[in-house]
Amino acid sequence: MKKYLVSMACALLAAVALNGCATSKENAASKTEQSARVKAALAERHYKIVVNSMADLSESDEKRSPQLLSNYLLEVRNDSLISSLPSYGYNQILGEAGVGTGGLRLYEPISSYQEELTKKGKRHIEISVEKNNDTHKFVIEVAANGNSHITVRSLRRERISFSGNMMLD
Repeated sequence: MKKYLVSMACALLAAVALNGCATSKENAASKTEQSARVKAALAERHYKIVVNSMADLSESDEKRSPQLLSNYLLEVRNDSLISSLPSYGYNQILGEAGVGTGGLRLYEPISSYQEELTKKGKRHIEISVEKNNDTHKFVIEVAANGNSHITVRSLRRERISFSGNMMLD
């Protein structure tokens, strides 16, 4: 009886170990597939980033990162940038240049688009668009898993930053 219990325990441990190996292989394959999808979307210049938090640095040096309850997006479609990003504080006061009570809303052709791979393996993208005599520069850092950080700079407004995830179809 003792031998039977010991052999059952060993068999159970072996099954758990094999299952753990299979799960880690599946996770590695999933990460590789997701990384390839992110890379392909960036190469095609056709991607969406769903924004879930923002940091407004306009009034003080301390970061405030409220979680956003609505769906805010930054989308690149070939030669156009579509932005429906929130804005508050000093960034919201300057109602011209695409900013008002609804935030930073743009659907403009891209003036310049530069992308490079950083030493940490992230994609660093700089996009410029012009609207109402103002230039908006979007600096986007995208990790291999799609996690993104966006900083928006403008001539007429303070810098504002967002965090989100790339939406992969």
